[in-house]
Amino acid sequence: MKSRWTEAIIHLLVWLALFSFPVLINIENNFFTFRQVSHNWIMLMWLCISFYVNYLWAVDKLLYRKRYMLFILFNVGLFILVYFLNDFINQLLYSFAYGPQPQGPPPVHHHNEGERMFKRVWIGMSVYQNLIFFALGIGASLGLRYAHRLSESEMERKKLETEKLTSEISMLKYQMQPHFFFNTLNNIYSLISKSPDEAQKAVHKLSKMMRYILYENVSSMIELSKEIDFLNNYSSLMNLRMNDKVKVTISVPDNTDNIKIPPLLLIPLLENAFKHGIVPGGESFIDCRLTIDNDILTFKVTNSTTDEEVEDRSHSGIGLSNLRKRMDLIYGKNYIFTTTKEKNGIFVARLSFPLEEQQN
Repeated sequence: MKSRWTEAIIHLLVWLALFSFPVLINIENNFFTFRQVSHNWIMLMWLCISFYVNYLWAVDKLLYRKRYMLFILFNVGLFILVYFLNDFINQLLYSFAYGPQPQGPPPVHHHNEGERMFKRVWIGMSVYQNLIFFALGIGASLGLRYAHRLSESEMERKKLETEKLTSEISMLKYQMQPHFFFNTLNNIYSLISKSPDEAQKAVHKLSKMMRYILYENVSSMIELSKEIDFLNNYSSLMNLRMNDKVKVTISVPDNTDNIKIPPLLLIPLLENAFKHGIVPGGESFIDCRLTIDNDILTFKVTNSTTDEEVEDRSHSGIGLSNLRKRMDLIYGKNYIFTTTKEKNGIFVARLSFPLEEQQN
């Protein structure tokens, strides 16, 4: 509705400017005659008629439906109609300005050949002027309607792309949920025989985490503080089955108020570290550091691993592959996700993406 009002105001201003132009020209030349101005107004009126008849009806109903001959015949008929209305409109305006013309039989004039030639030329010029203005109206309607179709097509294309993007992101999020749930249930299963009480606590923690996954992250953005709580709960849940030789640290900024990120972007890195970073029977560690610098969020996860497990860690599991797809869909090329395999048996995953664009 707002765009329609804006378009109507623009049209009104353009026509006011066009109809004011003949008056301004005559005043500038110190030669104002109503007959000349009215003649120019009639030309503009034919321009207006041909424009709006085609813009509002003929172009869409005839031309764009490939009824080309009917479109041409329609405009030819319309031109003939408005041309024969010329004299009537001229007389009407003349009577309005100077009063009715005297009645009675018209005086008899004897035209010589020169006068008849002049009259033919005058009629030809009149037809030519009307035709030019009429054609300008048709051309303007075609150009504007074509521009509208391009704009509508572009908007429709962007809408379809957005719907497809949203659908793909949702699909990837729901792919991740059963994957996460499956891994966590395996951990709880291993606790049942060893420590039923700890397993009961783990189920309670898991219910909170699943509530977050199923109900709280349905929007495209989530508070960073909630995502951090989710990381801490996951780490606490995983630690229930770890021994004292495993050290897990999570470092986050003190103030994360008013910061939002897409949900479930950070957990795949931590989940991957727990899945592949625990050395059986040996010293192990997982170090997570979340930093924010110049509106760039960086989440770095460093973990120990065995030499055999380091070989192809960059594409391990559905988690990291899923994460790459989601980052591509949400940020395009405007993010950094790297995985590094170091010689000393250390695996480093680093994810960086801008906060500013997502918050606006």
